[in-house]
Amino acid sequence: MVEIYKNIYLVEIPLKGNPLKSLNCFIIKSNEQNLIVDTGFNTKESKDLLMGALKKLNIDLNKTLLFLTHLHSDHTGLASFLEENKVKVYISKIDGKLLNSSLDKDGVYWAGVVKGAVLQGLEKDNLNLEEHPGYKYRPSKKLKYISAEEGDSFNIGEYNFKVINLQGHTPGLMGLYEENHKILFCGDHILGEITPNITYWGEGYGDSLGKYMESLDKVYNMDVLHLFSSHRLLVKNHRERIAEIKKHHEKRLHEASNVLLKYGSSTVRTVTKNLHWDIRSKDWNDFPNSQKWFAAGEAQAHLERLRELGEVKSELINGIIYYRLI
Repeated sequence: MVEIYKNIYLVEIPLKGNPLKSLNCFIIKSNEQNLIVDTGFNTKESKDLLMGALKKLNIDLNKTLLFLTHLHSDHTGLASFLEENKVKVYISKIDGKLLNSSLDKDGVYWAGVVKGAVLQGLEKDNLNLEEHPGYKYRPSKKLKYISAEEGDSFNIGEYNFKVINLQGHTPGLMGLYEENHKILFCGDHILGEITPNITYWGEGYGDSLGKYMESLDKVYNMDVLHLFSSHRLLVKNHRERIAEIKKHHEKRLHEASNVLLKYGSSTVRTVTKNLHWDIRSKDWNDFPNSQKWFAAGEAQAHLERLRELGEVKSELINGIIYYRLI
């Protein structure tokens, strides 16, 4: 644990077996009220580490709020545990609803994930839901969360954090901005050493990559001196990093177009296999099954962006979606 700004502490929580490596959990301390931003996986190791940090800081959980930037299990895994210990939990309405629906293996959320994998052509990979990090490390109980809306504020000591909508990585990702100190807690919206996974959430959520790009523009125009993101090293220059992330996605869009140019009408799986991924694997067969969900989702987000731009068409053939250049 390290104090990265006055009364703001970073606790690095390991995410074993996950390429993200660790989560940056933030604790903001004051005499009247405290705030935790995100939690780590629902594991004993994460729980012991977080509770140890809270104890070291003499944090009274009865005077503590938990802000979940978004629904992913590396951010929400311990939310129900903290809620049971009198901590009030805040998350966007849309991500909160998705999160609570993801707790039941036989519920609509995971049925949608499995159905989406079939549409992508992943059925032949025999993916096991038990290996999916979002299922494996999810909270243990449904949350009685309070919906966080853009414009809401949290007064923690000398800080006044305003909630801002940063949709894209998830449909309801929210950040916290402190105007006087120019601090932004951005969750997975902007990461330093890696690019956030932008996945396709289904027809009901539209062009996730396009929405992500709009959210990047939103932050680009903000006055930010301290960007506190959720993984790896903290970004020092948010505008420079945003430019790099945009360039990455432009390259990925071009790469996806080239796959369609080479192979013609293709499944998401075919496109995914032929994209470059910064992961240690010889080929698609060697690709970790737990990461195939995310890779295919990101590939489809780029294909859907190309479709939105009028460069690609899609069609359903025998229960599998195919994309082709126009």
